[in-house]
Amino acid sequence: MPSASSIKDSFLLADRTERKMISPKFLGHLALAFLLGLQPVFAARYPSFGTVQTTNSSGVLNAVINNTASSTNLFDYRVQADLANIVETLQANDTDIRVVVFSSGNKEFFIAHIDVDYFSPGYESPLPLFDPGLPDMTFPTALLWNISQLPQATIAMVEGRARGIGNEFLMSCDMRFSTTSPSVLFAQLENSFGLNPGCGGAMYLSNLIGRGRTLEYVLSSTDIDAVTAEKYGWINRAFDTSAAMKEYVHTLARRIALFPLAGINGTKFGVNAVSRPSREVIVQKAQTVIDMLALLPATQAYAAEFIEATNNQSIGELELNYGQALLGLYNVTEEELNN
Repeated sequence: MPSASSIKDSFLLADRTERKMISPKFLGHLALAFLLGLQPVFAARYPSFGTVQTTNSSGVLNAVINNTASSTNLFDYRVQADLANIVETLQANDTDIRVVVFSSGNKEFFIAHIDVDYFSPGYESPLPLFDPGLPDMTFPTALLWNISQLPQATIAMVEGRARGIGNEFLMSCDMRFSTTSPSVLFAQLENSFGLNPGCGGAMYLSNLIGRGRTLEYVLSSTDIDAVTAEKYGWINRAFDTSAAMKEYVHTLARRIALFPLAGINGTKFGVNAVSRPSREVIVQKAQTVIDMLALLPATQAYAAEFIEATNNQSIGELELNYGQALLGLYNVTEEELNN
């Protein structure tokens, strides 16, 4: 397997090469960004790991996340790099894409969580800065921030568990739809590790379901099912079947894609202004906090225990039913909590 330094060197070489290629469409999008008062973002280009498959039809890009190196669809550096490629293309507006629909090729996990090795002592990410213009942002934080700022409408279709950064990814999208399958569970599990949601997910969530409910679920690392999530506004809608969800999202995406990108971008710009925390707030109040908490011995000990208990984050009881099963890592039973 290539070393972290060699992978990073190849990324930086590709980045320098790509910066020489600026299309007229990109310049047009850049002008639109300035007209709207947006800060243009230049993302790096990365080798493909094949974890995200895309198809394009009638202005709609379908992106299926399927990390075959992980039975739980981990949000590891492979997925992050492949998503970065997509985000860069969408930012440059080199295509006629107006809507992006994200889904998962793993029916049990939309995205389980980040690769917990990320918090291990001595871990070195093979990824450089996602955005050289934003040196204060880690790769995961910058990636999700850039997704939230895309000019295109973004929709997530969920048919599996989305916890931790998996849920933060959903929060970065404009709309979220799911089935009512028992496999669909949402959670911010970071508190159980002694961490906080480091990419701003809890901040986004509080704008959707309110402060009280956000703290109820985030502080307790509790799973929420699709029916309750729809009731609270965590997701837009929950459908009884996969077919019904896909039909609705397909029609919605095609309808939005009929309209000019400038209008979609301008509308999102206004809505984001009152519903999204600023980049500075995310960095100072979420990312910086998780970076400090990750250094604590208790956090590192729990992360190591979690990796061992899940057989290095493989599918099993703990990953499938984390909201309940995590109590075992604290040597507590549900009955003891109730007494």
